[in-house]
Amino acid sequence: MTKNLSPLKLELLISFLTSQALSLGMAALQPAPFFSAWFGAFILLWLSTFLLLRAWRFFGGARALAVLLLVTFLSRLLLGIFIHTALPTIGYDTPVENAGYVYSDAYTRDNGALALAKSDQTLFAAFGEGSIDQYGGLMFLSAVVYRLFDVDQARPLFITILAALTMTAGLAFLFDALRRRWGAKVALVAGWFYALYPEGILLGSSQMREPFLIGLFCIAFWALVTWQERRGIKALVFALAMACSMLFSDPYGAMLTGLLLAYWLVEWSSVQQSRKVRWIGGLGLVVMGAAGAAAGWWWLKPTLYYDTYLTRINSGYISALLETMGDKWQTPFVTIYGIVQPFLPGAIADPSLPFWQTTAIIRALGWWFVLPFLPYGFFALWKAKPKSERWALLLIVLALFAWVLIASLRAGGDLWDNPRYRALLIPWFALLVGWCWQRLREGHLAWFLRWVAVVLVFFVVFMLWYLYRHQVIKDFIGFFDMIKVILAGWVVILLSGAGDLVKLVKARLKKPDAGGLA
Repeated sequence: MTKNLSPLKLELLISFLTSQALSLGMAALQPAPFFSAWFGAFILLWLSTFLLLRAWRFFGGARALAVLLLVTFLSRLLLGIFIHTALPTIGYDTPVENAGYVYSDAYTRDNGALALAKSDQTLFAAFGEGSIDQYGGLMFLSAVVYRLFDVDQARPLFITILAALTMTAGLAFLFDALRRRWGAKVALVAGWFYALYPEGILLGSSQMREPFLIGLFCIAFWALVTWQERRGIKALVFALAMACSMLFSDPYGAMLTGLLLAYWLVEWSSVQQSRKVRWIGGLGLVVMGAAGAAAGWWWLKPTLYYDTYLTRINSGYISALLETMGDKWQTPFVTIYGIVQPFLPGAIADPSLPFWQTTAIIRALGWWFVLPFLPYGFFALWKAKPKSERWALLLIVLALFAWVLIASLRAGGDLWDNPRYRALLIPWFALLVGWCWQRLREGHLAWFLRWVAVVLVFFVVFMLWYLYRHQVIKDFIGFFDMIKVILAGWVVILLSGAGDLVKLVKARLKKPDAGGLA
């Protein structure tokens, strides 16, 4: 019977049946009344699964993409259901967790959206000065959903469905962009990273703005990568995606827009034949960089000392360490501490409830997996061919380094805000991991293993120090002596590559275009 259906009708039928099954299960796990819990979930799931099927077919209908989309959507949806239903039992006894929310911001905003939806006010009040939501966009969307389905209480899983939809749809666009620009192998590895990166799964299962910003970033990035095909349409797609991102967050939307425009300018300049035009493009990048640096400093400056203060009061031992340092060292120390958050040794050693300790370990494993790719990618990109490809990769890697630093400066050692800010560039982290992975498959392992060793030395020494703090082992060295041991280990590891450095210098002397450490 289904053989006689057109692809559109078949997708409508599949999405209908799938959403029925999922929504019935979701409704059974939510507070009564059953119809209020089921109907909205059913409509949103039907819309979501149908749109994802359409996106899959639009981008070629490949089996690999279908699996990626399925894993991305279900991982976020199922985790969201689990958290909402189980957290009141397995979490801490707080109003936020008793209501099934991971993030206090989501709890406050969601209840504010419900109150707005049930009031006589216009929903555009979400953007007003008295709004609970700092930027208004997500509260407005939540209030639209709540008023549309006339719910009697907050239904956070409705917003989880939309967050999972946006992030999963973004993967379809990202996969196609990377496949066209860097090849199918890079796209596949990047797609799996995007789908399985723990911070992305946690955010995509929650009621936060980041999943929407990430998905919109992917769509806009796709529009720029493929801009030479139907330029007017791609310009419109880019403009709409970035306009929507600014509704969710003005500063982050502007930051993402600036990064994407800088990427496009690099790509455009690198293929120009005229040296004068390339110089104009380079000047444009310098101006954009200066403007971005000024805006970033204006955004960071009010919070620098406050976030150091928060890090101090949230950790007794960190507070004691900061007391031993001069004022000029406190912000750098907290920034470095923030770069390695979630801190894997602490996640393993510090006691907590089983759910939260498991969550901390998984989040930390995800980030620490990424860390070696950052320095490796920076050096490896100098061997990218053709040469014009290096500049786009260089921009992306420098943007990732800068954003990691800015997130740490902005949020200090905070375990939640810092990784959440960082997650906005998951699409470019995925690209970096996918591109580096292909170099590793080609046999360029030596320096990657050295960077892995750098991370392992840091982890092992700090892990021993944490065990000493918790009196699991005895007679370990103090904190500052431990830092000396780590630095000594790093020097030994990096000096083991001195032979590669000599070869590099000789190659540069013979051929100016010879590459970097990879």
